[in-house]
Amino acid sequence: MEPCKCDTEEDDYCYLCCGNSHSQCLPAHQHNILRSNGERWEREACSRCRTNIIELEGLPCDDNDPKRLCMAEKCSNSVCNNKLPGAVCDKKTEKICVEDQCENPCARVASHLMVCDCPAIDQDTGFASEDRCQLCCYDFNLKPINRRCQNAFRKYKIGSSKNRPFYRVGLDCAGGKTCNRFGVCASCHLKVPLLIFGLIAAVRFF
Repeated sequence: MEPCKCDTEEDDYCYLCCGNSHSQCLPAHQHNILRSNGERWEREACSRCRTNIIELEGLPCDDNDPKRLCMAEKCSNSVCNNKLPGAVCDKKTEKICVEDQCENPCARVASHLMVCDCPAIDQDTGFASEDRCQLCCYDFNLKPINRRCQNAFRKYKIGSSKNRPFYRVGLDCAGGKTCNRFGVCASCHLKVPLLIFGLIAAVRFF
């Protein structure tokens, strides 16, 4: 047996992986290769996730990589693979999925800035808020009564690698609408007709 790279990122991160030309590359313990004390060749962070699944599920597991969370008994950085962009991805509801990573993007500017949901109704105009479907942040250092959830892109210039706002896809809007992947509140029943229209237009173009 020789050290190798496991198929999944979580296994490769958590365990010593072993294999050869006759045996699949797997975590060493699956080949009955253990430490001298009988324990797995496993990172301590992963061991904590595996042995304390109820207490630690959805919480950070690695001080050196805050994007990793305890998920399904592993210290994983692929929490967002099956979540919508902007979806909450941790147990404390402090982080969201941005560019396939689970993080607090507000903290890119300052550690005391926290993710929040901008109101569905604009307090100044009384109409549906244009900020609802975008990332918003508030200053944790301020007293609760003085905290204001503000658009992160306009207020702090926090955006994607393409210099666009981060969208909160799937967040509920006023009037029974939902935030879509374009950062706009839309009625669910409009999505199918729009998709069909787009396909028809594409066929005509080609």
